[in-house]
Amino acid sequence: MYTKLRSFTSALIIGAAMATSAGAQSIDYNDAKWVAMSDREFAETYAEMAFSSDLRDREIVAWLLFARANQLIKDSQGVSGTGRVPEWMAWATDSATFQKNPSFVFNKTNRADIQRVTDKKVLAGIVSKADPDGANEEVTRNAISYDYLTREARLNTYDGVLSYIKAGNSVNMPVGTIEIKASWMEVPEGGSAPEGALTFKFESGTYWWRGIHIMAKMKPLPRGADLFYSEEPSWFWTTFNFNNNDGASHVKDSLITQRAPLTKAEISSILKMGGILDFGFEAYGPMGTQIGYTANADGKTPVILGHTDMEDFAGAPNTAQPQYWTSFQSSCHTCHATAAINPATGEYFPFSVPKGQLTPSYNAPAGDVTAYLGLGYVPLDFMWPIVFHAAKPKKTQTDKKE
Repeated sequence: MYTKLRSFTSALIIGAAMATSAGAQSIDYNDAKWVAMSDREFAETYAEMAFSSDLRDREIVAWLLFARANQLIKDSQGVSGTGRVPEWMAWATDSATFQKNPSFVFNKTNRADIQRVTDKKVLAGIVSKADPDGANEEVTRNAISYDYLTREARLNTYDGVLSYIKAGNSVNMPVGTIEIKASWMEVPEGGSAPEGALTFKFESGTYWWRGIHIMAKMKPLPRGADLFYSEEPSWFWTTFNFNNNDGASHVKDSLITQRAPLTKAEISSILKMGGILDFGFEAYGPMGTQIGYTANADGKTPVILGHTDMEDFAGAPNTAQPQYWTSFQSSCHTCHATAAINPATGEYFPFSVPKGQLTPSYNAPAGDVTAYLGLGYVPLDFMWPIVFHAAKPKKTQTDKKE
């Protein structure tokens, strides 16, 4: 049985409003247990709710994850102007994780600057240089994820990944893993951020926060299932957008497939119980949620989820104007499912933009017969960061001559 949040009290305290399905006990929110839980305990407690067919249940889990990741800690670098910053800004970045001898310490000390990752448009071959709109993205992860990647499975280098897979091991990120991608926009000199947007002064400039992806491992991978095609969920996906981003409302209302917006009072209740009300998080909201390839695992209706900035390349007709999009081909679960390596060739599966249910013949780029999923690729548990950063070493000129 799983817990279901049905209603909120008029006093904006959730309390025991977390009613359960018939016969189960309720969870009392007054003691804020969901805030104090470890990441693993939270995942185990809320997995059934996260994978509920009730989209409202899933929207609540999205907000709980958002509130947990944004627990406020001391601003050690003076970047916020408030003396506090979200906790995920002190988590391990990709650059701190994927190196030969990683030594990151989770001491709740935030960074003085953002740590950029390569834009998806570049990875997909859509543009050949840095994002022309000046966007910056960074990836951070919690201690559970970092420890597994760098110590338990040692997947922080290409040689480590290949050795691990060739030894017959499967990548299975631990329950409680949290991976986050944030989107930033630099404020030009003499300019200003949109009203209500959270703004931070980093060493490289002043940036406003455009939103955040959250992927959370809620259950172990299904045993015996082919992870490229199974609809049995293990990861929970949500993405939060700045509510006043150009076109955000249009995309949410007309192109995102699985969402059930909470009321302002309900959102305030969660933020208040999480201890982060009135910091500015009210200006952000989830685009929706996703747990599999297709709606209700019907194998026919692709689930669409994405951020208007981080996945703008998937919008049409004009990627730069989401308010006019009539199509949005973004699917977090499907895209991440193709994160894979072929142990026979040592090649990673190329980044692409799929949606809906995958097939063994799926390949990218089109026409490249070496890229078929059915040609010996092994899944990396939806972890594109492994592919991007535990990268295959590039051949030098000397290597090429040999």
